[in-house]
Amino acid sequence: MNVENSEAIQLIPGGYWVWIDVNEASVGGAGTAMRFELPVHAHNLPLMHSHETKLVVALRGELDIRIGRQRIALLHEGDAIQLEPGIAHRIHQVGSNPSIVGAVLWPGAVEGAFREVAALAERGTYQRSEMIRILSRYGVIWAEQPLTSSHQTVAVRPFSDFLREMPSPLSRALEHRWK
Repeated sequence: MNVENSEAIQLIPGGYWVWIDVNEASVGGAGTAMRFELPVHAHNLPLMHSHETKLVVALRGELDIRIGRQRIALLHEGDAIQLEPGIAHRIHQVGSNPSIVGAVLWPGAVEGAFREVAALAERGTYQRSEMIRILSRYGVIWAEQPLTSSHQTVAVRPFSDFLREMPSPLSRALEHRWK
């Protein structure tokens, strides 16, 4: 991966780092691309994006994508799935080694929310309720329980297949960063 110009932010004090590999401004607002490492047996925040399409990519290792307790996809390294707006989901690490998760969102407004939350963590004023409030302003809902039907079908395909389907400025930027 070619990610030398990435910016690292931390959303939760003592939590894992999120690297912004493609920031929204660099692609004219077309989207954003981030990655983070999930330690063994870890999972990310339970989120639902109201306005953004999200591509989840297993950049390294394996990922179990769930709605509630139901698995909707198992991703092996290089695989990806596209989640349409409104699908509540959680990403779980699978296997004996940490996994690297890639998240591509378009139009990418969640980047602003993540930057606001990271500023709270950096100032030492982080509170979970404030994080949830900030996320909701950007159309991202903290979803402990599934908000959508548990019978979602998603197609697991190689990440490279999805490059043709996302906004072209975002696709061009990712071709050189995540291959």
